[in-house]
Amino acid sequence: MTHHPAQNRQETNQLYTSIDVISHGTITFAENKSDQSKFISIPPNASVQHVKELLFRQWCSERPPLVISVTGGAKDYNIKPKLLKAFRSGLLKVARTTGAWIITGGMNTGIMKLVGEIVQVNPDRSRPIHLIGIATWGCVSGVEQLAVHGSNVNYAKSHSNARGEAPLEPNHSEFIFIDDGTTRKYGGEIEFRAQLTQAISGGFFAPRSTCSVDIETPSIPASQSSRSEKPVPVILLVVEGGPFTVKTVYEAAVQNNIPVVFFEGTGRCCNLFAKAIRLYDDYRRNFEDTAEASPSNSMIKHYDELKNKLRERLKKELDDITHLGDGPNINGDRTPRQTPFQDVPTTNERKMPKDDSSDCFELVYECIDKRRSFLNIISLNSQSPSEPDIDLAILEALLNASSDSRSRQTINQRNLEQFRLALLWNRVDAAKTFIMKDDRDWEESDLKIMFVFALMHDRTEFVQLFLDLDFSLTDVFRDNEKLAKLYAGRIKEWDELRNSYGGPLKKIYEKLSQPKIGAIFKVEAALYPQTFSSVNQLDNDNDMGTCSCCMALREDQYHQPQTHPDRTEGSPSEVKKKHLRIGQLNQIQYNMNISSLLKRMK
Repeated sequence: MTHHPAQNRQETNQLYTSIDVISHGTITFAENKSDQSKFISIPPNASVQHVKELLFRQWCSERPPLVISVTGGAKDYNIKPKLLKAFRSGLLKVARTTGAWIITGGMNTGIMKLVGEIVQVNPDRSRPIHLIGIATWGCVSGVEQLAVHGSNVNYAKSHSNARGEAPLEPNHSEFIFIDDGTTRKYGGEIEFRAQLTQAISGGFFAPRSTCSVDIETPSIPASQSSRSEKPVPVILLVVEGGPFTVKTVYEAAVQNNIPVVFFEGTGRCCNLFAKAIRLYDDYRRNFEDTAEASPSNSMIKHYDELKNKLRERLKKELDDITHLGDGPNINGDRTPRQTPFQDVPTTNERKMPKDDSSDCFELVYECIDKRRSFLNIISLNSQSPSEPDIDLAILEALLNASSDSRSRQTINQRNLEQFRLALLWNRVDAAKTFIMKDDRDWEESDLKIMFVFALMHDRTEFVQLFLDLDFSLTDVFRDNEKLAKLYAGRIKEWDELRNSYGGPLKKIYEKLSQPKIGAIFKVEAALYPQTFSSVNQLDNDNDMGTCSCCMALREDQYHQPQTHPDRTEGSPSEVKKKHLRIGQLNQIQYNMNISSLLKRMK
């Protein structure tokens, strides 16, 4: 359905009213004058569902296939070039390949600044990356400039070094400011951001009895309302971080079923979780080897011992993350030592009491004990001889979460959802290695919609994979109308061809396909196979000495005349089966030729 500008403005204003928007408009940055960033400021209790609807239907115009939430260090830092290159290229590749949205704290410092710089170097300007900043209104430098109602603001970056505030990052495309009435007090956005990501996720990885695989094609668009209600995979990336980042991880993994990726080697929170996960796995593996011979009360004792050992071994990391130094930074965290990040608070840090290391440990332990499959580590160790494959690691994190036994009802449903993710990533290696591991996986799963998605999105390696595995194109395109719809909006002649005599496929073949591939066969044999498979027609043709399948071939490629089936070729039923097989091969060959031309005809 087409929306006119006046209608869009009316719908947007209605949403603003429902959200209780305090101020709204657009921002032009001196560093990025070619683009304008949309923004709203809202109260902390604003309707999360209405904000989600604003993003989906007005600001970004569509539901994202993936959302990446990035949290961690908020102050400027120095990161080794090798690690920076790996992080930058990996995140950019994921965003470009999948069309993911990225959510950060929106400030021009630390990890938020780095993510903005990554988006800035996006080589494909025709496919902009939605980078959404969610920040506390009172912590934005020069925030008084943004107290407008529908105007454009030429944002002047403040040169103030006041504690508790920072300028906006200029490459963000959308901003949501949470106005909780405070000034220069970070953390007012944490709860709303968690609620929004959960609303977008829609419990994508949560336990549920049914699973719907959502692959939309341009020819059959979903309604706006149905799009906004479908779940979206969300993943949390953590770089460095302090005690309240631990809380953010807990809310994401345990409360909201959102997988988390930690970049080990970047500092406090990431290093704490990386060490805790490895120790937990080692301890648990050791005592579970004797689990069958142990009574239940002994197992409980083992788990208590595991928890106590873990707490003891993590003392240093817990001390680093929770204790305050002599000179607290803008968020009250002590600057960590010996970390790639320099003077790093986190985007959501506030003062934490010195005796809170126990609470911090409890959160860490509950994350690992309850959601181990949701926690993943990418090592950014500068000593490693090769760069980490970050985009594949993020995909694996999503696959691990969807493999959780509590989150899927059947293996087929899990395979389909995982395969959809691999298609979005365009990682055929992941599909082969982690998802479809043997022939039974292919036989048991209905992959028709996946093949169409691969075809429509030019995933050529996946198309080849389907063909190598003898995937039936006839089953996919048995409905000629469905095959014709693949061309809708992709070729200039579509409006002319769709109403042509004999149907659009015949004209598409004659006008577009045949000049490129030659007159391999008569198109009627593929489009109307029933005409050529009639038993009566077969008998008549055989009496004339020529088989019906030859009518579908070029005039210079006739088979040798067939003898009567009663004499040498078997029973009439066997002859019929033979001719039906030939007719099916003709249709498959035709569909393959049609499919291979989609990319050429763009």
